[in-house]
Amino acid sequence: MKVDTTNPALGTFFTTLAYIVGAIIFWLDVRGRKMATHGIGLVALWGACGGVLGAKLSEWLLSHYEVLRAQPMLFFDPQNGGRTIIGGVVIGWICVEIAKCKLGIRRSTGDSFALALAAGEFIGRIGCFFHGCCYGSVCTTSKFGAIYQHGAWRYPTQLMLSLAALTTFAVLLWLRRKCELPEGALWKLYLLMFGVSRFAIEFARERHEIVGMLSLAQIVSLILALSSTRLLWKSDKCVSLAVG
Repeated sequence: MKVDTTNPALGTFFTTLAYIVGAIIFWLDVRGRKMATHGIGLVALWGACGGVLGAKLSEWLLSHYEVLRAQPMLFFDPQNGGRTIIGGVVIGWICVEIAKCKLGIRRSTGDSFALALAAGEFIGRIGCFFHGCCYGSVCTTSKFGAIYQHGAWRYPTQLMLSLAALTTFAVLLWLRRKCELPEGALWKLYLLMFGVSRFAIEFARERHEIVGMLSLAQIVSLILALSSTRLLWKSDKCVSLAVG
């Protein structure tokens, strides 16, 4: 039966819930690490603002540039665009580092952000499913979990990305509780798992190939995965995890 699964109201609910859950998990983690200070709150605010701006700006420039040039005020409409998580992660990361530098904070905050981002994406991708954005490419059959959106049967890539984020969160949380890891290791592992899962699932998404069979999102994901692998390889403490 061809029933479109989009539901904007549910999409907005899950998207909002994703931000709330991410913020709660971040704050609980920094409290557990005895880092819940005013300065960390400002760093989180910088990261959140940079992430939202980066997500929105990257999507508009890459996908809706002509619309943005014709109607620039649409950029400020919260209902239009702004769900490109790769742009959000990269720009948010940069903003966090700038904030930490200005505030003189030297401890790594990436581990807390890693848990928050993974949990937030798990819920946020359900919002994508109901919004009908980030949809998959056309399938030849309605079987094997395909969904009907935008006038065709498609791979359920939003739910695939949600499951990947949940898996990432579960792995990171297990490592946090069971392993002796240096600060910053969870962030690198998050980037690795995020990059690998996004690279793989992107093949099932509706996308624009720019280099061979790869989209821009896959190229950025590959860079994130390779960079984090190199950082993990250079860390002597991460080579042998002390499992408790």
